[in-house]
Amino acid sequence: MRNVGIKELKDQASSIVNEGEAVIIERYGRPVGMYVPLGDTARGDKLRVYQLAQNVQRLLGEIAERNDMTTDALADEIERLAREDDGHAR
Repeated sequence: MRNVGIKELKDQASSIVNEGEAVIIERYGRPVGMYVPLGDTARGDKLRVYQLAQNVQRLLGEIAERNDMTTDALADEIERLAREDDGHAR
């Protein structure tokens, strides 16, 4: 999900609607609303999975950067923590 300003929404409404992505609408950098498409479910599901993957990739990049790590190193650390957590769950 991405954020768009009022002006961007006004200028690119058709493009935003055609993308089929939910967006948070901001005014002066503060959320004031949200656009949620109600389009074709099959296409929408596939698109949502793709968008989720993009968001996860973006977030992993941001987390890695904030911690002076590569995304590969962060993925390794997440995997290590998951294995450690699995060991405690048994």
